[in-house]
Amino acid sequence: MCANGQRFAIGEPEAPKQGKPLYRLPELVRAPKEAPVWIVEGEKCADALAALGLVATTSGACSSAAAADWSPLKGRKVILWPDHDDPGARYAEDVVSALRGRVAGCELVEVAALGLPKHGDCVNWLAANEGATARDLQALPRFEPEPETELEPSAPEPLRRPVPPAEPYPLAELGELLAPAAAAIRRVIQAPDAIIGGSLLAAASLATQAQADVHLDGRTYPLSLWLLSVAESGERKSAVDAEAMQAAREYEKELAKAYAEAADSHTRDLAEWEARRDGAKAEARKKSGQGLAEKLNIIGPKPEPPLLPRVTAADFTAEGLFKLLSVGRPTIGVFTDEAALVFGGHGMAKETVMRTAGTLCKLWDRGELDRVRSGDGASKLYGRRFALHLLAQPVIAERALSDDVLAGQGFLARCLLGWPEGTAGTRLYRSENLRDDVALQRLLDRLLYLHRLPLPLDPGEKQELSPRALSLSREAMELWCRLHDTVEGHCGPGGRFAQVKPWASKTPEQALRIAGVLTLLEDPSAQMIDASTLERAAEVSLWHLNEARRLVGTAEVSREVRDAEALLAWAHATQRRHLHSGEVLRLGPSRIREREAFSLAIGELERAGWAERIEGGMFLDGARRRHVWRIVPAEEGR
Repeated sequence: MCANGQRFAIGEPEAPKQGKPLYRLPELVRAPKEAPVWIVEGEKCADALAALGLVATTSGACSSAAAADWSPLKGRKVILWPDHDDPGARYAEDVVSALRGRVAGCELVEVAALGLPKHGDCVNWLAANEGATARDLQALPRFEPEPETELEPSAPEPLRRPVPPAEPYPLAELGELLAPAAAAIRRVIQAPDAIIGGSLLAAASLATQAQADVHLDGRTYPLSLWLLSVAESGERKSAVDAEAMQAAREYEKELAKAYAEAADSHTRDLAEWEARRDGAKAEARKKSGQGLAEKLNIIGPKPEPPLLPRVTAADFTAEGLFKLLSVGRPTIGVFTDEAALVFGGHGMAKETVMRTAGTLCKLWDRGELDRVRSGDGASKLYGRRFALHLLAQPVIAERALSDDVLAGQGFLARCLLGWPEGTAGTRLYRSENLRDDVALQRLLDRLLYLHRLPLPLDPGEKQELSPRALSLSREAMELWCRLHDTVEGHCGPGGRFAQVKPWASKTPEQALRIAGVLTLLEDPSAQMIDASTLERAAEVSLWHLNEARRLVGTAEVSREVRDAEALLAWAHATQRRHLHSGEVLRLGPSRIREREAFSLAIGELERAGWAERIEGGMFLDGARRRHVWRIVPAEEGR
């Protein structure tokens, strides 16, 4: 505590750490043991008190307490008089922390900061009380020490159920092309394995999804994969995504160049067609329209514009996606390292999220879209493919995972979830250029080759895909049946996957899709999935299922707990050791700037041990505050 007048009990001594000597140490050592030692902030304050005949010392400026050697205070009575500001409050707590457990027999009493102006110190007090003596200072109002019955405080409890750590991501199961490339990215960029693996797997899905489907007992499973990968800012999501998507970006540039040439040619063809049509109409008008149909037949249909050269998009609505797949290529992906663009965009707004989620689910299931509008009637698209990889920060992912519509519509259950532990703080710089890595370049060459393959279109169609069939070998079929039955057996009441049945029910299909992607990636002309590939795909799909089991539900916490987390994060970020209600309502997080919300949030922090109400209040921010709480620093709560 810093200015609340409470006594701090100092524990049993430890071996003192050598540090910076205290200021005015010779006078302190020579002073009688019964003389109290005044601790202030800064040499000027210590000199001012020493001039009155008091024993005074300091470690220096407000951030110096931890570096000082406080052992000379052993067995002394100590009076701590902090400056009246936030740095002074922190200095007082740092002094107490430095003394606790190291200096035996200290009896620490704080002087109330009554009468000090904001940012004031003892020098200001002496100036305002001209002629004051040591006796006057000794007579300042102080809180008398309470009997020493303090117990060791317990650590704060978490505000929500702790999430167990993620299992290691099975990078080795990604196969002979993806796994070595992933190892290279991990070695140089040093991002979490699941971010790397998910990014590469999604890029491979985008490159292969148009070429084949898995066929099993009359059912068709596209190779489109959806992934939702979560990591804090600074975990190098963007750097990994940039490497994984190189081939797609390069191919998109090639398409754009070809589109520009095709658009010029289309403009000329359209002008000629319109001129011939208009001429035929003009001539037919002279004959009351006679022969117009025949001439229009000869002229032929209106030239079709080239397809829009889009391979990926970062933001979308259901309407926009339908239009893009109507006039663009039939295979596309939404890839973004800012998932807030999707979850916070118009397509996921409250009034549109249901339609968007339903639209996307149809694409994942069958590659179909339909739309009925009063203005342009009904239309339906077949043979489309849509891959998805959203890289999200935790706050965005939590909102998505707790969204009832996204969960209820099945959008989230179709996503392979990944939320790995971060690597920040362990990433020493490596002087290595990934452009020179043979494994990564080999993968990028294969992805670019797959993108450049002609699209397998339905006869007579320009945009409707007709991917070839991938079947399962006999051994692969047996393995898949075991996977299906094992997962299903854990979905009943009390089963391992009972709480994540929507994800579990999709896992066997996810394994087929992943196996198809890995098969085409390693052999673009393959017709069959072998058992080895399916086994690797099963391992990856089960890892994602276990991630869903680990994560789903952690976002389903009350508004009060979320507000408490926001309040605690704000207090820690602004290094506040004390809070009073007026300050929070004026300056705190916007979500708790109402008294009721604040009361519920601070109550959660009190119950968890992160906040301690100071009975009777204290002098803080230039005034006496009735409602004050001490906040446990982040480092003490670990």
